Amino acid sequence: MIQAGRSTSDAESAARCELAAEVLRSCGLLRFPAIGWSMLPAVWPGDTLVVERVSQDQVRVGDVVVVGRDGKLCAHRVIGTAGDPENPQWITQGDALPVPDRPVAGSELLGRVTYLIRGGKLIAVPAQLGLIDNLIVKVVRRSVLAARALVYLHRVVQTSPEPVPCQD
Repeated sequence: MIQAGRSTSDAESAARCELAAEVLRSCGLLRFPAIGWSMLPAVWPGDTLVVERVSQDQVRVGDVVVVGRDGKLCAHRVIGTAGDPENPQWITQGDALPVPDRPVAGSELLGRVTYLIRGGKLIAVPAQLGLIDNLIVKVVRRSVLAARALVYLHRVVQTSPEPVPCQD
């Protein structure tokens, strides 16, 4: 689960979730850091998610949506729809998770992740994963150890010092 914030009490998490929902309703845009590895390899821990408010009829299969549920924010990919046009629901799943989430009601939908910020660069969120990313998904879905190793290696690569240019 990609969540906002670090380990906090349930009350703090619920307050943050409600605040995020209010920011999206009033401003239409929200940014927050991703934690967790449920969306590997599309989203890595430490990426900043850029979320835009969208109406229910704008959500498509392949979108990564942010849901406010159980006092937490969760960003997962839409893999299907359920319900009727009057009361739509979406089926979401973390790319790295083996099973889908319970259906998302319209009242839980907060917005769509349109971009990530990683290493100071703006990255569009793909609606579909490429071949290499799908191979990573297959490995991560079967092995928590592999997921942890990938996250560790990613963190090492992201925090490696920049080479210092030679000075005369």
